[in-house]
Amino acid sequence: MEKANSHKKIIQLIKNSNDEFIENELRPFLRIPSYTLNQEGIKQTKNFLVSYISEFCEDIKEFKGEINPLIIANVEGKIKNPLLIYMMYDTQPISQENEWLSKPFDADIKILSSPLEELGNCIIARGAYNSKSPLLCFLNIIKILKNQKTLPISLLLLFDGDEENGSPSLLKFIENEKYKKIFKNCRDAYYPANKQDLKQKSVLKLGYKGILSLTIKISSENKEPHSAFSGMIPNPAIDLISLLNTIYSNNQFNIDSLRHVYIPTSEEQSLLEDLYKKINIEDIKKKAGIIQTIEKDPKKAFTNYLFNPTFNISTLKSGFLEEGIKNYVPNQAICNIDIRFAHDISNKIIFKEIKDKIEIFANRTNSQIEISKNIGYDRSRVRINSPLVKSLIKSAESLGFSTEVWPISAAAAPLSKIQKELGLDFITGGLGIGGFAHSANEFIQYDSIINTRISNYHFLNIYSNLITQQL
Repeated sequence: MEKANSHKKIIQLIKNSNDEFIENELRPFLRIPSYTLNQEGIKQTKNFLVSYISEFCEDIKEFKGEINPLIIANVEGKIKNPLLIYMMYDTQPISQENEWLSKPFDADIKILSSPLEELGNCIIARGAYNSKSPLLCFLNIIKILKNQKTLPISLLLLFDGDEENGSPSLLKFIENEKYKKIFKNCRDAYYPANKQDLKQKSVLKLGYKGILSLTIKISSENKEPHSAFSGMIPNPAIDLISLLNTIYSNNQFNIDSLRHVYIPTSEEQSLLEDLYKKINIEDIKKKAGIIQTIEKDPKKAFTNYLFNPTFNISTLKSGFLEEGIKNYVPNQAICNIDIRFAHDISNKIIFKEIKDKIEIFANRTNSQIEISKNIGYDRSRVRINSPLVKSLIKSAESLGFSTEVWPISAAAAPLSKIQKELGLDFITGGLGIGGFAHSANEFIQYDSIINTRISNYHFLNIYSNLITQQL
C-alpha cells in the first residue's frame, strides 16, 4: 500500500508541475539555437544542460569532441549497475525559414496547418521533436525522482553534441579502450524519444537501417569556357552523372553488397504481417508530409520503405545556377549521397566497393575525382523479449496506449556502434507526439508532453523491476 501511495504521489507531482516545466524549462531550452555548427548556440545548450543536471548528478565530465563536446554524468539510484541513457543536444540547421509558422527558435505555441490542425496546440521549434523535448522531459523526471529519493536504478547519462554531423566524437570515444571502462558496468542503453503516431499508438522499432553518407566531387583544371568547346574538354557534370550510373541505375545498385534486396527473416516477416493489420499508411504519409510515392501498392511501398536498400542524392550541384541561361562548360560538379541498408554488412565494405567503381571510372576521364565519407553506421537490432522492449511496451500500457512493434526503422542511428563496441542492447522509444524532424515547423504536441514525462517514470520503474527479477 505504501508503495502504491508513493507512485500516486509522484505521478500527481509530475502532473501538477507540467505547465511550469513547459514554460520555465522546456521552452527556454528549445529557444537556444543549438544546430551543430553554431558554436555559440552549442555552448549555450551545453551550459544549460550542465547547470540542469548539476542538481542531481554525482559526477559530470566533459570530453573534447571532434566538433562539440561529449558530456558524461553519473546519477546514483537503488540498483547500482547503471542503465546508459544516450541523448543528443545538437540539432539540424534551419532551412526553408519562410515556410515556418514562427521563427524556428522562438518555441511559439501554434496550431499546425491542415491536415495536422487536429493536434491542437503544438510547440514549434527546431529540436522540438528531434530531440531536445524528449531529452529534457527525461532529465526532468530524473530530477523529480532524485529529489524524492526514489530513483530506482543508477543512470549513466551520455550527451552527444554532434549527432547531426554523424557523431564523430561519440564513435571515436567508444572505440577508445581508455574510455570503454566508463561503460563496463552498464546493463543496456536507451535513447528517450517521442514515438507516438497521430492515433496515439506508441511505435517501437527493434532496430535501424545502416547508413553510408558520402560526398563526390569532380573537377577539371579548365576555366569555364563556352560550350562550343565541349567536344574537346572534360565536363565534370557529365562525368558525375556517368559515374553515379556505375554505382546505381534503373532503381538498382551496381555494387555486389547491395545488388540484391534484403530478405526479411521469418520473425521480421511475422512482425511485418502483424503491422499491416494495424497501421494506416496514409496516416504515416500525412505525418511525414508525403504526397507522392514510387509504388502505388501501399503494402509493397511500405515493405520497400523498411527493407529495400536506398540510394538518395540530397545535393547535386554544378554549372550556372542563377536565373537565365548561360552556355558554358562547368569545371566542377558535386553531390551528397546517402545509402541506407537493412543488410547485415559493414558500411566500410560498401564504401570500398564504391571507391573501386570510382577508380575504374577515373581511368576513363581526365577530370579529377574526390570522394569523402561523411557518416557510416551499420544496421542495429534488439531482441523483442529484451527488458528494454518489454519496459517500453508496459510503460505505454500503463497510460492506456497500445504499441506497434516494427521489425526495423528506415532511419539510421549510431546504435550499432554502441552494440558492437560496448556489447549493450540499445533501443529508442517513448510517448509523445511530434514530427517534421529536419523540416520546417518541427513540432511537439503540447498536450502529449505530460504523457512523455509520466511514461518516463513508469519506464524506469518497470525496467528496474524486470532487472531485479533477473538478479
